[in-house]
Amino acid sequence: MTRNSGRLLRQLAGLAVVCLAAVGCGSAAGAATATPGQSKLALPLGQTINPIAAGDLGTLPTGAQFARVVMFNQAPQQTTASKKHQPGIVYVAKGTQVLTYTDTTYTGAKVSTIDADTGLFLQSAAHTHTNPGPADNVWYFIALWPDPSQPPTGAVVVYVSSDLPSSTLPSGSYTETLRRVTLAPGGRSAAHRFGGVEVLYVLSGTVTVDVAGRQPAQLIAGQGTSIVPDTATQEVAAGGAGADYLAFFVTPEASPFETDLSSVPSA
Repeated sequence: MTRNSGRLLRQLAGLAVVCLAAVGCGSAAGAATATPGQSKLALPLGQTINPIAAGDLGTLPTGAQFARVVMFNQAPQQTTASKKHQPGIVYVAKGTQVLTYTDTTYTGAKVSTIDADTGLFLQSAAHTHTNPGPADNVWYFIALWPDPSQPPTGAVVVYVSSDLPSSTLPSGSYTETLRRVTLAPGGRSAAHRFGGVEVLYVLSGTVTVDVAGRQPAQLIAGQGTSIVPDTATQEVAAGGAGADYLAFFVTPEASPFETDLSSVPSA
């Protein structure tokens, strides 16, 4: 089964899509039934997918590209100013953020409030991030960068991929998509492949990432990995507990976003 590209996810942004033992995201919860020739272990179990945000990147710049996850922690009433930089997705894990575009040439909505467990696609324009609340906030910025070596002031780079080769990101128009995935104890995602680059970053718990052609990798909170397009993959909650992780995608507009598979990945 092939699901739609990032355009569909943009329409669903902010809605919880529950995949508790369901055949696919967006289906009603119920007992998963394997189709002829499909392994039951390739079906999702105890999985909830929350679409966070998505946006159009347009054509990627030439040269090196790295996927980077940066974490910020702001004190109450603190404002952080930022110059124009690469577009990407802001995800607020704790507290609230007010995003204000200060670029006078920017024509979209100037001010947006981003609550906990929601996000927003950040355009390439000068802006500020403000914590309006009475307690610290925690938020992440996830994007492609040409040079990952210089973290923003007051931030921590919690994950950066290796240089993504041009064969992984060929010329063309792209979308970026972010979703938060929750796995119940013993839960798993569907066995699937994505049409673009995937970056997975674990927020809590432990996740075993099975990728075709690799040995399974076990990631704990604060660790991440990247997966090249069109690679069979499955995520499983490990250690007898549940897990939460962010899944960030950079997908060519002409490619299917996600395709479910009939068997689990083989090393």
